[in-house]
Amino acid sequence: MNLKISTLINNLKISASAHFQISALVIFFLLSMSLGNLFAQKTLDSMLIINIGEYKPTIMSASKMNANPTIIDSTKTLPVSAYSINSKKINTNFAVEPIKPAVMVGEPLTKLYNSYVKLGMGTYTTPYGELWINNLRSKDVSTGIRIKHLSSTYIPKDGRYAGFSDDEISLSGKKMLKDHSLIGNFDYARNLVHLLYGGYGDDAKIYSLKKDTTAQLFNLFSGNAEFKSQYSNAKRLNHDVKLNYYNLSGPLNSSENNIKATGMVQTAIGKQQIKINALVDYYNYKTVKDTVDKALKDYYKTVKDTVNNTIITLNPNYIAKGEKYSANLGFATTMDVFEKSKLYIYPNIDFSYNVFENIIIPYVGATGGLQKNSYKTLKDANPLVRSELQMQNSSTYEMFGGIRGTLSATTSFNARVSYNNINNMAMFVNDTTGLQNKFIVIYDNAKVLNITGEVAYQMREKLRINLRGEYYSYTMQTQSRAWYKPQAKLTLSGNYNLRDKIVVKVDLFYLDNQYAKTSDALVSGKIGEYKKLREVFNANIGAEYRYTKNLGFFFNFNNIANYQYYYYRWSNYPTQRFSLMAGLSYSF
Repeated sequence: MNLKISTLINNLKISASAHFQISALVIFFLLSMSLGNLFAQKTLDSMLIINIGEYKPTIMSASKMNANPTIIDSTKTLPVSAYSINSKKINTNFAVEPIKPAVMVGEPLTKLYNSYVKLGMGTYTTPYGELWINNLRSKDVSTGIRIKHLSSTYIPKDGRYAGFSDDEISLSGKKMLKDHSLIGNFDYARNLVHLLYGGYGDDAKIYSLKKDTTAQLFNLFSGNAEFKSQYSNAKRLNHDVKLNYYNLSGPLNSSENNIKATGMVQTAIGKQQIKINALVDYYNYKTVKDTVDKALKDYYKTVKDTVNNTIITLNPNYIAKGEKYSANLGFATTMDVFEKSKLYIYPNIDFSYNVFENIIIPYVGATGGLQKNSYKTLKDANPLVRSELQMQNSSTYEMFGGIRGTLSATTSFNARVSYNNINNMAMFVNDTTGLQNKFIVIYDNAKVLNITGEVAYQMREKLRINLRGEYYSYTMQTQSRAWYKPQAKLTLSGNYNLRDKIVVKVDLFYLDNQYAKTSDALVSGKIGEYKKLREVFNANIGAEYRYTKNLGFFFNFNNIANYQYYYYRWSNYPTQRFSLMAGLSYSF
């Protein structure tokens, strides 16, 4: 056994340093076999180991894994770098050219002319002239002057002179401030009418009097000033203050002076508004009594040589508007300082509701007021009045309701019913003094039912048509009729503009029956004696041809029906028959 091992080792002759792994394997194998035999024997025999050559056992370094478990954080933290800016101006020789701003191209402004004149001549020797002079377009100031003359020498078939003359001069000015406007006017008017002498009815005598003796001349001087705010913010205290004055002189040295001051303040509280109106109106009337007819002595007892009257009114209003409704809640307190002071309180209420997109808007309300019957208001209603007049103010209470809206994009309508209770309604009747060719004023309490309907059609600026009808029913307290108050009115007006070159205007009107008190009723004082005035239908047509922007020609045809209305407006005063006026207009 020992010999075999030694022989084997000698024969291998393998370098242990070069082949350590092979040698170790062989030694391990041999040791395993020897140990197997050793344990197989019951007794351990002696063993001789012979080593040949140098042996240096070595162990190779093990290859170890040095990786350690780590936790990877998914949140990335970006590093903040510290930096700084070192500014340094670099001079360049580049020159920047400015770019012209874009300009919106719009329509050019219409050229304005500061003067406009109309001249015409009509039948019955009727000259007409009117002149306007205004400053050109300005943001700060507006000034103008207007002069007008219209007269006629009409003589009816019966030979009575029925001429008239109207002259007017008006100066106006307006100064626009930052938030206000200052407005002023001065006017002068001279109106002359001729009284038809001859008494009542068609059988009245014709007196050979000169026309100078029948002239009724009025001169009016008036002026007003206004200071008005123009705040765009409705919550500010908007205001409007006006001061008016006039002096009117008439026949028999009659005259009247009037001073009227009005004021308005308005502001918004949220979406609602508060508005307060105030008025102080004073007039002084003086006259000289002319011939007093014994038959009207009771009337002339009430005529005063001098009359002073002051009306003071305060009218607060609360105005509320919503998406569908609009309401005004207010009242007016009026003090009438006359011979005996009287206090009136009038409602000022109206409510409307937009049912559907302005197509149907029903409305109701109640209102009232005190109407001043002064020399000027009565003269404006009837220039044939006497200078000796009885003065009383008319008090009116009105309830109304109706419906308005639109039938299409071009057609609108309004239907209204009202009931009025009028104290001291003024009416005119023929007097019985002198030549019986003037009118006096009488008063009576009345209840008036009024039904009004109106339809308007407008197609841009080309065509406009308006149809209006009114019906009145009067219930008088003492008088048998409402003198010279027509029961029905019907008017149709139209305006047609053909390319701003030809303009045509048409006016048709109809007045139903009117009633005038007869002379016998005036003299005897009997009630129920009157005469019925015939109904009236008339038509007027006007046409204008604009030859150039500066020059135009016009034609007016009046009373196309060619009726001579002896009972048209005032009893025994005929109107002109068919008349024509032609003329030209020029801007410069």
